[in-house]
Amino acid sequence: MNKGVFMALVYFAALAGVLALMLFLLSPFLSSIAWAGVLALGAYPIRTWCCRRCRGRQNLGAFLATAVVTLIIVVPLLIILVLFASQATQVVGALQRAEASGHIPGRQEILANPRVAELMTRLEPYLKGVDLKPVLFNAMKAVTALLVGTSKKFVLGAIAAVFKFFIMIAVLFFAFRDGQKMTTAFWEMVPLKQEDKAVIVGAVKRVVSAVLYGIVLTCIVQGILGGIGFAIVGLPSPVFFGAVMVITAFIPVVGTALVWVPGALYLLAMGEVGKAAILTLWGMAVVSSIDNFIRPYFISGKSKVPLLVVLLGVLGGLATMGFLGIIVGPLLFTVSLEVFQVYRREIFPGLMPPSC
Repeated sequence: MNKGVFMALVYFAALAGVLALMLFLLSPFLSSIAWAGVLALGAYPIRTWCCRRCRGRQNLGAFLATAVVTLIIVVPLLIILVLFASQATQVVGALQRAEASGHIPGRQEILANPRVAELMTRLEPYLKGVDLKPVLFNAMKAVTALLVGTSKKFVLGAIAAVFKFFIMIAVLFFAFRDGQKMTTAFWEMVPLKQEDKAVIVGAVKRVVSAVLYGIVLTCIVQGILGGIGFAIVGLPSPVFFGAVMVITAFIPVVGTALVWVPGALYLLAMGEVGKAAILTLWGMAVVSSIDNFIRPYFISGKSKVPLLVVLLGVLGGLATMGFLGIIVGPLLFTVSLEVFQVYRREIFPGLMPPSC
């Protein structure tokens, strides 16, 4: 074996070992580092503006940009978390009290509705021997156990989350200050043509912009509007159910309807026909349809990422990596496709792309 090839293999093996060791040491904080990178990329215009205001002083500009991003994230997040925790406690407490007393919330009120009573009378011949009470109690127990378990995990993970948050803020400062240098050094080591590197970098920026502004912000707006709808019609715990709608908004087709449709049906069963109609119209015309208007506004035509790629990346990333996967999933998917295209152009340069 040629000595140069042998030494190159030794260096490559040593580099792979060092990288593996670094990943092992940083594994508890990889999510914080990844979020810092995503925020640095998404908030790069803020960093540019701050550095310009600080007349090119990188340390001061990076500190100011970090402070601005932290305030933008922390203040609204803390307010929402406090309200959510308070209303989640109320929901769990109500379910536990109902379970202990053997009373299903809203059951008597619903049965007092003349239309429901008439419907139950008509269905009585078909419901003989059918007792729905155990089914409803089992469902209540399952929901209560899920909420209690989630609350316990939330409390236990709060300290770790705070620590990881400060790690993320520290990494974000260095990403704002030295991110451009680190990115340049990284791409200098990648054995690709300059134009191929530019294509991959452009794909990364597009997909982060598409997911952050076109999906995450859209789902947050849908959840806020859904919570407003619950508050308008007088349903309890609008912040709690609004937060639930933020999560369900990521589900294709049904999305927020998984929350506001049962709310409208509950109002209808309670005899509140007008409020049920208002919530239904609000859910259909505003909550479930607003993404068709605000997603193009958030993306602003800059992030032309195929919808299927984003959808598969978001769902796969969410299932495997949690909330961080919403960003990382589409990013890995898109970069993999771009690398495949680079390989295709280099290995089969004469192959024409398929025509539509």
